Amino acid sequence: MQKAIFYAVSTGAGNPDLLTLQAVKVLRECQAIFYPESEKNTIALDSISKITGLELTKKELFPCHFSMTKNEDKRKSEYDEVAAHCENFLNEGKSVAMLSIGDVSLYSTAARTASLIKKHGFNVEFIAGVNSFSAAAASSAISLCKKDEKLTIIPGDAFYIEGKLEYALKDQGSKILMKMGRHLEEIISLLDALGLIQNSTLVQKASLEDEKIFQGEEIKSMTKEDLKNAYLSVMIVN
Repeated sequence: MQKAIFYAVSTGAGNPDLLTLQAVKVLRECQAIFYPESEKNTIALDSISKITGLELTKKELFPCHFSMTKNEDKRKSEYDEVAAHCENFLNEGKSVAMLSIGDVSLYSTAARTASLIKKHGFNVEFIAGVNSFSAAAASSAISLCKKDEKLTIIPGDAFYIEGKLEYALKDQGSKILMKMGRHLEEIISLLDALGLIQNSTLVQKASLEDEKIFQGEEIKSMTKEDLKNAYLSVMIVN
């Protein structure tokens, strides 16, 4: 008998068309699907709900709530609880899928959950997907790297708070700024001060119907509402 598998499934940047054939195949086979849910979105679940043939009404669906707290004990408790819930199904011989927007290998709650489950002896597989910055580059028709150029991915808020962002932005090559939900306005001001705003493109909700693209000086003219929507923003600096 084949052992049950925990699948960390990438759903892409949000547009259902970006879901891979492999992801669809796995989701069809899994009896239980766990998905991230917050006050702001259920994008991962929304994207797969538009795929025909998944028969989600016949599957067990479970929302996962992960707080943004810096209290590592609380975060560990949240992940342990979700992992234990997944393992209940695995112990019954049922394969489980956990959804993650973008790609599961990048800033993913599904990847952290998978690491816990793997330590307990279960089989784990990652299903690759289209990450947000690739979708943003495609929407903007931007080449992220030319021959022999370096590409750096930067967690914007963390680097800004720690005072490392200016140094990182001055480095060679193209830069991708993600995770800017709290300090987007300050990051924009820093880019402007460093003379980098003209070479920057900000994409919000890449690939979705309400996607917005701001290029160069347009970034400084973003409304307060646009700045509030920083959660799903990607900045490309090249």
